[in-house]
Amino acid sequence: MGRLNLHYQDGGCAPDGVGLLISILIRYPEVCSVRYQQPEHALTFRFTVSGPVQGEKFLDTLQEALRAYHKLEGHPMRICKIEHKLESGVTLVTITRDVESMNEREIGLIVDLVRNIAQSIIYDDTEIPEEEQIFQEEVIGQILQSFRDCRLEKGFIAVREEGRVLVYNS
Repeated sequence: MGRLNLHYQDGGCAPDGVGLLISILIRYPEVCSVRYQQPEHALTFRFTVSGPVQGEKFLDTLQEALRAYHKLEGHPMRICKIEHKLESGVTLVTITRDVESMNEREIGLIVDLVRNIAQSIIYDDTEIPEEEQIFQEEVIGQILQSFRDCRLEKGFIAVREEGRVLVYNS
């Protein structure tokens, strides 16, 4: 499969990291935003859950599942930070992970864990054809692999808004 190159409207080429953020939001409608944090070379995923979550039990379950996954994969995590905050009847769950030890399977695992543990995740109810899901997973895997050892010069955030994916400098 060839490399995916995204282009800005002015003709310039988007960095790999921006393409990664876009592909994650296309593939996983449960993720409401994903941010690349430049100094930490990490990704922060944000989910919105209806109502409160079970606090420490929720965080511990997610943390333990990710630790077990990485023990099986043989790649120790440098950053694994999970937080939640209740605001106006919804809980914002943020998970920050270092890029170096991530792969596309872990991103799917994170989404599945949050969906199953929280049970009331709020997300875009868009139907993505299976071929597109597989394609986006391959793109995510390719970009993550090439992105592990190179940092972007600045941070970016991709957000979902009214069925579109928007990317901003952060």
